[in-house]
Amino acid sequence: MYLIFYLFVIYFILFITFGLIFFVLKKNKKYPINVDYTVIIPVKNEAKNIISCINSILVQSYLPAKILIVDDHSSDNISKVIQNNFSQYRFIKYIKLDDDECGKKLAIKKGLLASNTERALITDADCVWHKKFSENFYFDVKKRLISFPVVYLNSSSFISKIFQVELLLLNSVGWGSMFFKKPFLISGAGMMLLKNDYLQFCEQVETPTFHGDDMYFLEFIKKKFGNSAIQVNLSPGSLIFTKPPNDLNEYLHQRARWSSKTPYYKNFFSWFWAVLTLLIQLLIPVMLIFNIKFVILLLFIKLLAETFLYSSAVKFFKLSYNLFACIVFSLFSWILLILILCRWAYGFEWKKN
Repeated sequence: MYLIFYLFVIYFILFITFGLIFFVLKKNKKYPINVDYTVIIPVKNEAKNIISCINSILVQSYLPAKILIVDDHSSDNISKVIQNNFSQYRFIKYIKLDDDECGKKLAIKKGLLASNTERALITDADCVWHKKFSENFYFDVKKRLISFPVVYLNSSSFISKIFQVELLLLNSVGWGSMFFKKPFLISGAGMMLLKNDYLQFCEQVETPTFHGDDMYFLEFIKKKFGNSAIQVNLSPGSLIFTKPPNDLNEYLHQRARWSSKTPYYKNFFSWFWAVLTLLIQLLIPVMLIFNIKFVILLLFIKLLAETFLYSSAVKFFKLSYNLFACIVFSLFSWILLILILCRWAYGFEWKKN
């Protein structure tokens, strides 16, 4: 009992610590910088999303040198959509992978080879940028990999609000790890990198899974240049918004894909967080069999920790606050984890677009 209690106390301390980071950042006076960069958008069957994505970039105060849309053998009419809507912009280029090329990793590589700037910002076609995104670059130009915060767009459905809480908590832990120079999590939907670094990564690293190049690239940079070469650009105006899963099945499928890549990560903190989360979630239903009052205490500790981190992040980024969704997620997230593990055991397909 004591060991389990101490485990939840560790979880509580970590979440409170990560939540306090947002208060520290809010008090720090920062000065934005302006850098030359290219935007690379790998796409596959994203005709329905690409217009809103590019439009969110075109309204920025500081435009990129180029916007390169690299098509990984789409079967929809994305090339026609780009031609009809953006042909007047000479810095927007549409590139297709050759027949013997496929995958996001090669799409990014091809985009980098067509770029003429040292830095490139990788984003996804189903993302839209904050209207003041380019005015909120606060990173150190000496850093080699910059992570930008990615959150879900607001949605009217309650289950989508639960997904929003879950992703915000997950990413807040990742941002906190970068703040303490122990990075183990990054999103490929919002990362700025150095061109030569990624080209070296493509030449030197054979990734063990079809997707997840962002995480493997993170580990490559850490191994080659150290943890201090990575920084997170946390600012209310530096958000990148992406669409939440349409339903529970899509959510479980997505999380099962993410979880399946964990065994290939060589980072201690990736494993530490995966094991800690797994234990925290699975101990709740197990202890329900033996001691309900003890479980209530554990859930209370977990609820306080997650509510504090969620509230701190929402206030910092000026997002829509939904306390009820946070409470529901915190109390029943163990059910979601069990469903994810079942989905993983049942099997899944890698993302096709």
